[in-house]
Amino acid sequence: MSNFDVEQSTNIIPAKRHQLITEYLITKRNISIKEAADLCGVSEATARRDLDGLASEGIVERTHGGAVINKGTGYEEIHEEKMKVMMPEKRQIAEAALKFIKDGSSIFLDSGTTTLALSEYLHKFKNLTVFTNNLDIAYKMKLNKSSSLVVTGGLRRDEYSILIGDITREMIDKIKVDICFLGADAINPTEGMFNSTLMEVGVKKSIIRCGEIKILLTDHTKFSKRALAKVCDPEEFDIIITDKGIEEETREIIKNKGINLIIA
Repeated sequence: MSNFDVEQSTNIIPAKRHQLITEYLITKRNISIKEAADLCGVSEATARRDLDGLASEGIVERTHGGAVINKGTGYEEIHEEKMKVMMPEKRQIAEAALKFIKDGSSIFLDSGTTTLALSEYLHKFKNLTVFTNNLDIAYKMKLNKSSSLVVTGGLRRDEYSILIGDITREMIDKIKVDICFLGADAINPTEGMFNSTLMEVGVKKSIIRCGEIKILLTDHTKFSKRALAKVCDPEEFDIIITDKGIEEETREIIKNKGINLIIA
């Protein structure tokens, strides 16, 4: 229940109820019909109509028994949420990426949960030089004692454990690595790779430029998502590694562009 009691809330006008529900969804991401009814002190029938009204305005997406906040192109899950999604597939993708790494390689690991999964295997190699702007990777990754880790400077983006900004780009622009591994918020096989925030685009462009071989690590769900800001065309990647859930039509588009598509 909210901070007011039900007796006071029964006469709340629809606009106010919609505001209460929207504010709740911004924090909780989803709401059931019962939760909406309790929040606004109304019947479940009224709550259902409120959710239908918000859905018609494009604010929420109706689900069976409730609603979720409408995830537009600017929506980005926080890091903790990303870590709960498609992790078995992300680990398979990471394992498939290992064949491109050898002792003595220099690599860049972009921000993302799939690149984080890849970092868990790098202790197997000797004399690696690993660059990253991902603070989770920097903190958690274990390397062979012959290998080295370089963390870019920059401004920390809260809740995402990554470094961004001019300092980050300036450092990346000064290096050239054998392989850069990137993640994506969304990938359209025709239009390109997209990110949910403009703040990361410049850094990702620098990472792509610094890699002799450019590899995108992405689970199949990213091919059905939309995101706000374009980073690059799909042809800028030499290799795309994804999982078995990718649709056949998407596979054909990628292959026809001359990109090496690997299904983990």
